[in-house]
Amino acid sequence: MDVRLKKRLRKLLLFLLGLLAVASVLTPPDKSGDAGSPLLSGASIDPKVLSLLARSCGDCHSERTVYPWYSYVAPVSWLVQSDVARGRRHLNLSRWSDYPLARRERSLSEIANQVKDGDMPLPYYTLIHRNATLSAADASAIFQWTQTERARLIAAH
Repeated sequence: MDVRLKKRLRKLLLFLLGLLAVASVLTPPDKSGDAGSPLLSGASIDPKVLSLLARSCGDCHSERTVYPWYSYVAPVSWLVQSDVARGRRHLNLSRWSDYPLARRERSLSEIANQVKDGDMPLPYYTLIHRNATLSAADASAIFQWTQTERARLIAAH
């Protein structure tokens, strides 16, 4: 490879790295709403199950998101922010008490199905966050809680 081409490629690479650095500074993760709101406020839940949900679901499905160092680096930061926003839109465990009764019942069924089928937490999330992986016993405990809590909600109205 010719020397001029190497110099141009090096300059291009440095320019692109500079653009990524600027993009990272200009687009940090959106932490609005990350106030550490309690999870599942108003639900009847065993502390162990609550801990499992916080560990495995909290980053995407609550306002207690923990942003690791790489979530500040573009373009990864854009993906992380998109995933968190989508997760919260679908189910926000920090807003549990704000949901109407029918939505809480439906959400409990969805949680049960997702955990039972092993669809949540997402495989690419647990690849990076090994502690979020649910064992069979963890999944069973969450599933059992969803059934008990759903029955409690139905009986209450």
